[in-house]
Amino acid sequence: MANNDNYDVNTFDFAFDEDGNGGFNSEDDLGIFLNHVSKPLAPNITESFQDVPKRYGGVYLGTDYGEKEFDIPITCFCTTRDEYNERIKTLTNVLVNTSSDADTEYPLRFNDDPDVTYYGHFTSIPTPTFINEGVQDFQTTLVFMLADPRGFLPQKEIKITDNDQQIIPEGNTEVDPIIHIIPKTDLYYVGYETNDDYVAVGYNVDDGDTTTDSDGNVTVMGQSQTQQVDDPCNSLATWIQCSENTQAFPIYKGEIDGSSAATGTSIMVAKDKDDHYEWGTRGKHKNFYGPAVMHNGLPKITPYWKVSVRLHHVKRMKNERAMGKIEAYLLDNNGNVCGRMGIEDYSMGRYPRAFIQLGNNFDSSNSDSYLTLLFDEGNGQQKQNEATKHVKVAYTKTVTVKKTTKKKK
Repeated sequence: MANNDNYDVNTFDFAFDEDGNGGFNSEDDLGIFLNHVSKPLAPNITESFQDVPKRYGGVYLGTDYGEKEFDIPITCFCTTRDEYNERIKTLTNVLVNTSSDADTEYPLRFNDDPDVTYYGHFTSIPTPTFINEGVQDFQTTLVFMLADPRGFLPQKEIKITDNDQQIIPEGNTEVDPIIHIIPKTDLYYVGYETNDDYVAVGYNVDDGDTTTDSDGNVTVMGQSQTQQVDDPCNSLATWIQCSENTQAFPIYKGEIDGSSAATGTSIMVAKDKDDHYEWGTRGKHKNFYGPAVMHNGLPKITPYWKVSVRLHHVKRMKNERAMGKIEAYLLDNNGNVCGRMGIEDYSMGRYPRAFIQLGNNFDSSNSDSYLTLLFDEGNGQQKQNEATKHVKVAYTKTVTVKKTTKKKK
């Protein structure tokens, strides 16, 4: 397997591991010789140009840079027909891979410049042609395309010595970095910045303004969170009852109907005068249906937020076939859905499923439009009812005796 430390500069390695080992060397593993490879100066270039009638020339609208193409000429010297057949089988098994995902890009490096790795895919593997009559030597030219036309230098570990340390990657082309952060001590938050973008993980807490690490060092920290809403949900005063015609927002696989009510501890489905839940009109809907309420707008719009919601979902009888769900939706400042969390019955109501998703369209056929943080059905052993067990229960019986007396005659 390939390890480019000991290979001739006139070879290439293909499909190796992230650490640079493994994979296939063109000479030792594939038995082929690499001819002169003319490395391209730039990827494929497409000019955008608009003709203008009656004008001398036109309007240049920019240049699009596409894939970069490597034409790799190879030669294989074989002494017998059996050796020829073996070489062909090896090349086919290595270069043609139908078992991986269709969008897989494989690493390739030329050992005359082994520190640069390219990621791409073969788009042309022509039928080899024999060099001379009566011999088994053959040659062909492989076409290797790079969707990302850049070459990548080896990964480096950088020691962080300053909270505001600036990291400038090596190389001569702009590229988005892949950053791994491995904390060596307790951290309450960490972040990094790349040009106009930044990532921050963690937060300071509201309770108190100091933190103490495992060594006893005390750090004074300023408050970084401001509470905007703390609703006990024991009143509808801060909520708006939604309907199909007013204050509606899209419900995923559901329709708004019925009405809600507040109790001393929660907001739930209302009941009518006969103590029946007001889910809505039966037989009218094809999906889940029920009431929805929307909270009053936040007093201040903020791009960063944290929210916690307590949801309670219960089935009244284990044999009840009707399925239910409860959801909380996150809305942006324009009233559009940007996330949801909830609990719903699954598999004909046999067990529930909990989920937390960010996005605006949660259809599984459009998975690029949302991010799933939680999608869990809990303990699989609790999805089936166990066999009926009979147990003996001890009890006592209280008997009241009425004492009477017989009168003497």
